[in-house]
Amino acid sequence: MKILNRGFISVTPKPNFIKEFSQYEKTDHILMPKIPEATIYLIEEDFWDDEIVLKKYYKRIVKAELRQIDSDKNTENQIDSDNFHSYFETSMGNLVFDLENKSIEQFTDDESN
Repeated sequence: MKILNRGFISVTPKPNFIKEFSQYEKTDHILMPKIPEATIYLIEEDFWDDEIVLKKYYKRIVKAELRQIDSDKNTENQIDSDNFHSYFETSMGNLVFDLENKSIEQFTDDESN
């Protein structure tokens, strides 16, 4: 077991996020889970203030979360650092363990910049 030199932000969309921003909530193209999976975002290892770190990354997180629900609207500006918690449950930590023996593969999300 390896310890990675990263911290994490775990982000789970709340039902109102999916309801307000997903095109699929209004149509029946896909089945949305009642309790969505969390997404883990790796960040710097050492941090002291969760809210400062969230303010640093929230725009990139919102973009990624919107892409996951295939939002057809330009809505990322409706979610800011003040209302972020009304759309997402978060938890943060600084211990990341890799339980796999194979190396980590890295892919680039070209839209994340």
